[in-house]
Amino acid sequence: MPTASRRVNSSLGIYLEGQHMFRSLLISAFSLAIAGLSACAVPTPSREFQNVPPGKVYAGKILNIAAPNSEGWQLLKSSPSGMVFARQGKAPGESFVAQVAIFNPPQTDSPEEFEAVIVKGAQRDAETGRFSTSNFTHQFTSARGYPCVQMQNISEDRQAKTGPNKTETLVLQNEHLYCRHPVQKNIGFAITYSHRGKSLHPDFQKEANSFIEGVLVPNTPSSK
Repeated sequence: MPTASRRVNSSLGIYLEGQHMFRSLLISAFSLAIAGLSACAVPTPSREFQNVPPGKVYAGKILNIAAPNSEGWQLLKSSPSGMVFARQGKAPGESFVAQVAIFNPPQTDSPEEFEAVIVKGAQRDAETGRFSTSNFTHQFTSARGYPCVQMQNISEDRQAKTGPNKTETLVLQNEHLYCRHPVQKNIGFAITYSHRGKSLHPDFQKEANSFIEGVLVPNTPSSK
């Protein structure tokens, strides 16, 4: 994975386990975002984060990751298990997270089986005491030349942490792309773009597609 400045506290990293891909991705990323964005307002020696230029590319042997191509993003985490970018929205409590995470993909024999396993894990974790999902879609795609599963969902997060001692009920939008690495078959990666706020973000799909398209495996046709 790309390596960023040593100022980034890599111990904040999360590692996606295959059986908890969906829920751990949501909770950990937004918890990290709230902590990180709050810390940026009042810096401390133990946690410092980077402001990221729009579209900055972090090149690596496994993936090339381009930061979101807009202003206001900060790099909250960079480690062998992935990267997390976040920014605050204009409305109170509104936040955005763009994340890439490495996970151990299930061993499958067909595209249909790969999709079924990924989706089963996501569906199992999508409905919990905290989340209620109103819209969930998925499809297998080989557009990149290797197996991936696209997923979209809209959920209600009833325990959204919006401050050190504050929780609210907010709407959560997610766009995911789960892929098996075309060269290192024992590696999978999940690309996720999320928005959480009191209402849906009108430009969400455009922004999500832009970020996902900027995460590429080096030296493959899709990276050209």
